[in-house]
Amino acid sequence: MTDAAADAALIRRRNVRTAAVLLVLAAAALWGASRLPWATLTAQDGLSPARDFTVHGSDWSPWLTPVAIVLVAAVAATVALKGWALRLTALVVAVIGIVSVLPVISLLTGDDPGAYAARSIDLAGRYQVASVDTRPWVAIVVVLGAVLAVSAATVLLRVARGATSMSSRYRSPAARRAELEETVFAERAAAERQVPSATTTGDAPDGPSEQVTERMLWDALDTGADPTDPSTTRPAAPDGRPDDDPPRDATAR
Repeated sequence: MTDAAADAALIRRRNVRTAAVLLVLAAAALWGASRLPWATLTAQDGLSPARDFTVHGSDWSPWLTPVAIVLVAAVAATVALKGWALRLTALVVAVIGIVSVLPVISLLTGDDPGAYAARSIDLAGRYQVASVDTRPWVAIVVVLGAVLAVSAATVLLRVARGATSMSSRYRSPAARRAELEETVFAERAAAERQVPSATTTGDAPDGPSEQVTERMLWDALDTGADPTDPSTTRPAAPDGRPDDDPPRDATAR
């Protein structure tokens, strides 16, 4: 792996860790908001003294806890998934972050919070709501969880885009070899077209043919030699040695 690929992998791991931390914090914020008291309802039935009922976040918005569980599950998806699957995970996380603020809007701007709170806790019909005291500060916790979730989605998109870019830049040794072979063969073919052939000029070669064949280029690549060097692809003499090699004594060892 090249230095660039190693740096890209290091950046990806760092972004994955960042996204995982943001997802855990967002899940903790939304889960904590579901356990906090959002309102206190005072109701009476006319037969007994007025009673106070506490409305928690899980009562006001029942899907806060499942959403927190989904964000925790997204941590595992962040580590395991890549490409479009990771982009889809980021989209789901972003939607969760945006939708999680809707209960806060109903808490802060609702026309009749007492009636909504009574329905949230399934208040018995014999009770009449006397007053309701909402706690707007819980909105800070929910908004914080939403911001963390959207931030995590942004980091996940960056991770997915970086993984796609790295995979498009990285090529296996076999792919680089194939590209080198294509380049060498194309250069050789262009050079042969530029040099007039012996039949055109009428000059017959004195020695063995200097034409470089595709088989020679393959042999040069297989031996690790530079196929662009003419000396490595010089045709062989009739005795099997390159034509420019001096004959060796058959008795020499």
